[in-house]
Amino acid sequence: MSALNASGLQAIEPQQLGFTLLSLLAVALAYVSLRRHRHGDIPCLNRPAKLDLFGQKTKQHFVFNARNLMAEGHRLFQGKPYRLFTDLGDLMVIPSHLVDHVRNEPDLSFMDFFIDNFHPDIPGFDGFKFDGRKDELLHRTINKRLTKLLNKVISPLSLKATFATNHVLGISSDWQEAPIMDTMLELVARLSSRVFLGEILCRNEDWLAITKSYTVNTTAAGDLLRQYPKWLRPFVLDPLLQKRKEERDLALATGKPEPTYNDTIQWLVEESRGSPYDPVAAQLGFSVVAIHTTSDLTTETMLRLAERPELINDIIQEIEEVLKVEGWTKTALYSMKLLDSVIKEAQRLKPLTSAPMNRKATTRVTLPGGLVLEKGDRCMSDLGSMMDPNIYPNPDEFDGYRFFRMRGDPKTDGKAHLVSTSSAHMGFGHGKHACPGRFFAANEVKLLLCHLLYKYEWKLAEGYIHKVTEFGLALIQNGEAKISFRRRQNLSFNIDSLELAP
Repeated sequence: MSALNASGLQAIEPQQLGFTLLSLLAVALAYVSLRRHRHGDIPCLNRPAKLDLFGQKTKQHFVFNARNLMAEGHRLFQGKPYRLFTDLGDLMVIPSHLVDHVRNEPDLSFMDFFIDNFHPDIPGFDGFKFDGRKDELLHRTINKRLTKLLNKVISPLSLKATFATNHVLGISSDWQEAPIMDTMLELVARLSSRVFLGEILCRNEDWLAITKSYTVNTTAAGDLLRQYPKWLRPFVLDPLLQKRKEERDLALATGKPEPTYNDTIQWLVEESRGSPYDPVAAQLGFSVVAIHTTSDLTTETMLRLAERPELINDIIQEIEEVLKVEGWTKTALYSMKLLDSVIKEAQRLKPLTSAPMNRKATTRVTLPGGLVLEKGDRCMSDLGSMMDPNIYPNPDEFDGYRFFRMRGDPKTDGKAHLVSTSSAHMGFGHGKHACPGRFFAANEVKLLLCHLLYKYEWKLAEGYIHKVTEFGLALIQNGEAKISFRRRQNLSFNIDSLELAP
């Protein structure tokens, strides 16, 4: 403490200092009381005890019991809104019958909720800051570029999958064992980087290491990553950006067509329309929303399949039948209805979060039935519909054919696709702010699973127990789970020979 500050404190009379501290405490208590009673007519499932002034004990309990608390709320309140005191504060839980009213309400903002809770202005959280841009550059780039050009990236992705599986899993016919989460993360990072960064930079091992660790590390501690944007900018992305600029300038000077690149580096340049952005933060932003989410879904699907070899055999038959006709195209992946169903069922049982649709009120909003959200109130969806026996018979059981059968019924076909969102299945969120990259993610997961299931045999490691860890609203797969695999021999069909399919 400086001498000036010390002398200033000494100049304050003890009575005055005590009065000031009591006043601050009174203001804090009044604020807490106001927040707790702001919606006194809406029941709170886990109201903090009177002595738990700032709710720390309640928050800690929620962090490790969120899913059970939400299941209890779904059962107790039966379609009525209620409040939960969470690690993010006091949140209103919206029942499933109101989800379709909330999903596109313009005065309920996902972006404001995101900015409140993901610390985008802390140094080291540059990727989150890019994701939270008010102009939604990331969303525009995904929706207008990546999704529309999916067919152009399928063949390069398959070529990358061939390299990645050989590199990560090898070609040995002997049984091997590996941690499944780390293995899937490694594979997904390599495939995603092929589309995000292009053919050359996707091979950069330093960048791959960062994309794999960035989301985990920022969640744990942003200060560990303050160094990344500073040294990555000159040593990784800037040379590539400069090289591409020189190639474009040369093409213009010589009257030749400008070179085109089907990757997010180029799409960001085009979609930004000259508005400033940090290209390093942009790529970190893509890794935040894509790599860990996709690897989590791939991991969960592989674990479910490893328990069901007969289902793997059915999928292999589907893969072979479709690829022989369609080759590596978007149409081929769309036609793999059983594989699509298996992934969607895995996501239903273990989504990324217990609350996939979150909003913050930017002004006073009244929902049907009279529920009022005041400006600043935050709400989240009730996930109970995804385990509702009235919607999904035997909801606790994994049924790989569940959505396959729904695809055969015109009444349910529209909601049965992996990329479809509804109040009954919010694995990718729902409404205007549903995951914009779900179309790419669905194709990437299916393509990778084609390579994994067709070329390798799989089984659960001895002693495996399917366990999901809760941390607040996040649902995290068992990081210690291991899986056994070996390369198949004498395959009747070589899916790697289709890399250059139109």
